[in-house]
Amino acid sequence: MKKALIFVVVLIVAASVAACGGEEEGEPGDGATPAAGLVEITFWHSEVASNLDAIQGLARRFNSEQDEVKVKMAFQGNDEETMLKFMASLGSADVPALIYLAEVDAQRVMDSGAATPVQDFIDREDYDLSDFDEKAIQYYTVDGQLHGMPFAIAVPLLYYNKLDFSEVGLDPEQPPSDLEELREASQKLVERDSHGNILRAGIALDIEAWYLELTLAEHGDFYVNNGNGREGRATEVLFDGPTGQAFFRWWHEMIEEGLAINVGRNPGGDAALLTMGVGRAAMSFASSQALRSVVDVLERGDMDVDLGVGAQPGIPGGTGLTGVYSRGLWILKGRPEAEQEAAWKFIKWLLEPEQQAEWYAGTGLLPVRISAYDLPAAQSVVVEYPHFRVPVELVLETPSTQESLGPLLGPIRDVREVVDTAIEEMVVGSKDPIEAIQDAADEANDIIEDYNRRLGE
Repeated sequence: MKKALIFVVVLIVAASVAACGGEEEGEPGDGATPAAGLVEITFWHSEVASNLDAIQGLARRFNSEQDEVKVKMAFQGNDEETMLKFMASLGSADVPALIYLAEVDAQRVMDSGAATPVQDFIDREDYDLSDFDEKAIQYYTVDGQLHGMPFAIAVPLLYYNKLDFSEVGLDPEQPPSDLEELREASQKLVERDSHGNILRAGIALDIEAWYLELTLAEHGDFYVNNGNGREGRATEVLFDGPTGQAFFRWWHEMIEEGLAINVGRNPGGDAALLTMGVGRAAMSFASSQALRSVVDVLERGDMDVDLGVGAQPGIPGGTGLTGVYSRGLWILKGRPEAEQEAAWKFIKWLLEPEQQAEWYAGTGLLPVRISAYDLPAAQSVVVEYPHFRVPVELVLETPSTQESLGPLLGPIRDVREVVDTAIEEMVVGSKDPIEAIQDAADEANDIIEDYNRRLGE
């Protein structure tokens, strides 16, 4: 237990340092008068732990390698908080020149009209996109125009403790391939005391609407109509179909049967991993975005965890592939033209294969440049940490389809809130899972209709 507590403390401290470090993050020379001709830009982001180290390291190196642009990093909280601050900054002097946002915010940013499409810069200088992962480019392409610039790709993963698997006779090198196999594994992994109280669940599940989106993508189903919002603006959700219903039933049964532990809402993205770390669950779902941070904590040697990583399992009969999400960079119109040009210069540098390989090795987020996988930084991290190979294989095997890219939906954060509430009502309350998802769909459709009406659609 002592080792497990150390694991929790390490992760919490890492996140707290990032969250409380002040608005601007330690660039040498901050506060000094900029040199003549030097353009200073502010870059908003939401990275913490090992990912924070990686993005700060890149910014420092960019600043040291040239004397035309100075990038000042500004942490804004988690993804949702960063998006809220972006919306609040519009029309004010606080808007940054460059912002790094989760993929789900793409439609909302485009609807705001606050971003300069990167297509403008690409067309002007005939910037070559041939080495980019097609899925990443397609995510931000609407009506033939690339709006945001993809910077990193994330995929959902199953994190598990190989020691727990070995203890109960499961093959530690063969994680569950679908949710039925996960249920069967959990039945073996559950550990109870003499009174029937659960000491270790099969899996820790946080209340996270993202899992529904990923399950639909893995099964080859749409989340919303009109080609997931890519053939035209989405007008209704489709997540309450057979696949969504099966997923809600599975979730409900896992909790009811004591095979899963509910860790509640998880805006920081670490609750399920922490539960696994303290030994209260053998598995958890999390993004590949957390991979490097998890590996770094484990390397401290403060716990008895042998990490295993696999694809996040889906409903039986699915594609066996994954949903692919591409986080993006946005250049904002609210800043002077010189700052927008400086932001584009920084983006181009970040997207060079060398920086992409370094970013992948330092985070677990996958590069958008295919050639980056062949560079020493990317090759060496896979040799040293074989876990990093899993998300790479998933991304490279997954085709670029409207289903795999997930929904393009303006009010998706509001819709996610509705789905989160439905999950809570199902696993904490006593609501029937089918009723819960159908009620969520009805409420989500009202949100979408209201959003589209306000846009004049």
